[in-house]
Amino acid sequence: MEYKDKLKSMISTGSLDIEELNKNKVLIALVDIFEEEIIAFDYSTSRDLFPLLKIFDPIIQYLKNNKALQLQFYNRFTNIHNAIKNLIRAKPEDLSKEHEKNYQFLKQLINRMENTMLAIYYDNPVEYDPNKMEFISYIIFNLKYITFFEQACENFPHIVNSCDSSGTPLIEKVLDSYLQALESYIRTPNLGPLDDLIYYGEIMDIIIKSDKIIIDDYNKHLLLKKIEEFIKKPRSLSTIQKEKFSFFSNLITNTILGINEDESLDFLNYKYEIHTSFKESYKLEAENIIRKNNDISLPENTPYIYTFDGEGAEEIDDGLSLTVNDGIYHLGIHIANPRAYIPDTSILFDEALKRTTSIYLSDRTIPIFPEILSKDLMSLKEGKPKYCKSYYYDIDARTGDLLNFQIKNEVCIITKNLTYKDFDYYLLHGCDDPILADTIINLYNILPILNRVFSEDPIYKKLHSNPIGDSTKSENIIASAMIYNNFNLAKLFSERKLPYIYRCHQLNPKEHLELSNLQERLKDRTKASSIVSSIEMIKNIFPKAFYSRINFGHFGLGTAYYSHATSPLRRAADNIVNRCIDTFILSDYTSEQIKRMEEFIDQKAEIINEKRVAIDTYSTQYEKTKRLIKN
Repeated sequence: MEYKDKLKSMISTGSLDIEELNKNKVLIALVDIFEEEIIAFDYSTSRDLFPLLKIFDPIIQYLKNNKALQLQFYNRFTNIHNAIKNLIRAKPEDLSKEHEKNYQFLKQLINRMENTMLAIYYDNPVEYDPNKMEFISYIIFNLKYITFFEQACENFPHIVNSCDSSGTPLIEKVLDSYLQALESYIRTPNLGPLDDLIYYGEIMDIIIKSDKIIIDDYNKHLLLKKIEEFIKKPRSLSTIQKEKFSFFSNLITNTILGINEDESLDFLNYKYEIHTSFKESYKLEAENIIRKNNDISLPENTPYIYTFDGEGAEEIDDGLSLTVNDGIYHLGIHIANPRAYIPDTSILFDEALKRTTSIYLSDRTIPIFPEILSKDLMSLKEGKPKYCKSYYYDIDARTGDLLNFQIKNEVCIITKNLTYKDFDYYLLHGCDDPILADTIINLYNILPILNRVFSEDPIYKKLHSNPIGDSTKSENIIASAMIYNNFNLAKLFSERKLPYIYRCHQLNPKEHLELSNLQERLKDRTKASSIVSSIEMIKNIFPKAFYSRINFGHFGLGTAYYSHATSPLRRAADNIVNRCIDTFILSDYTSEQIKRMEEFIDQKAEIINEKRVAIDTYSTQYEKTKRLIKN
């Protein structure tokens, strides 16, 4: 409204001084004014309408070399042109000489309009479709898959370079989202969520660097001006807040200017808040824990437990035992138990929750615990007593019914560390150890029962990493055993209505319906088939999985209950699960403990969920930087 009023005033005075205004908003406002004047046109008006002819010069100037905007305004110009023709045909027979000037105005107007359309649309007779804008906006602001946006930039650059109905370019909306994320990030003393800041920064970088999307100097000037105004806002910040605010505001400025950062590994670590080493206080804490657990008492008896991992695995956090007696499978799933070594009050748990997950890179691992703990003391190495959380299942071998389920904190001794290759070889060829041979055969036979608790969506399986069913037999069996355990544990807490951290993957029916409707609206459009097929893929990707105290089920795995409980040496969420088990299953508890745990889970789940993009992007950038250094 502000732009329209200002421009109406300029038109009435015969001076369109618009150099310092936003081009796109000026364009939208001018076309709005033009359209409104035609709709309201009356042959009997005494107003001077001829100044309206001046609007065509800036329209041509703004649209001449911008194909995306040309496409966007094609429909509106066509409708306005038809409306003018209809007005000319409707000229009153008894039009007075005083009002004849309005007819002459319409004749000049339509000539100017037709010349403008020829100048703009020559060789570009393509109809703009706002449904496509809805599609690209969904990818950027709802789907939030960076890889998918990169594909969209490559395939549909004219949409990415378009404006919305208010005249705001998509890149400006992305910048607004980035600045909002930065404001949220520096708002708390210890800094807030990082993911949106990283995500929108990556989207800006992709747009600026695309050779198919042209952001002219004028629009870059407007973007930089917006950043300057944002920086000038008064704020009371601590030293670390000031540092980060300066870093990310300068970073986005350089992105818009096309200045490439010297992205050393130190730069990446600072940007993505990745701690590649532990401070001395954490090292001393770890050494103290090792001293206290230097002599773990041997268990009186322990089942035959075997671990199966990829070659070179160092953080070994799960083992299996399995026997069959009187038609009943006795399955044991034995998981490393960091809480048996590390007190909840330890700074090591605080750090693990900040890191959220271990990061596995091509040449190194960045763990959540110091390596002397995660790869040595707490790792399930054969022949050594280790604290475990053991889950024991009695399963009817004929029906697959779960007859009994127990959880124990205990000391276990791993019989043997094996690889997936060992498992597959022994399954095919047998081995000299009869107990190991029986365990492997029994694990193979129990697989159909384990798989009953989930039904993985085929598209989900195809599009997500480490899909079940595309690996070796051994990997499938071990993964299915872990899913079986994670399912039953989540089900137990849900049925008892106790605080718990669930791993959720929720399909939003409303969002799915909106995508389907958008797909239908585009099906009949020419040159939209690639977008239609992209929407079909998006519909099957579904949102990313997340952690939550509220159980939403796991759509991708096709199960009503799911959690992460089997990798506590590399995931913070699994340690929260352990805490829930010790508090509510293996101990008596109070209503106050329930309340405190609910608050704890809500806080920590949010931290974990909001660092996924940063970790994924860091991993990608790290590998690129390593290759550059190597070359």
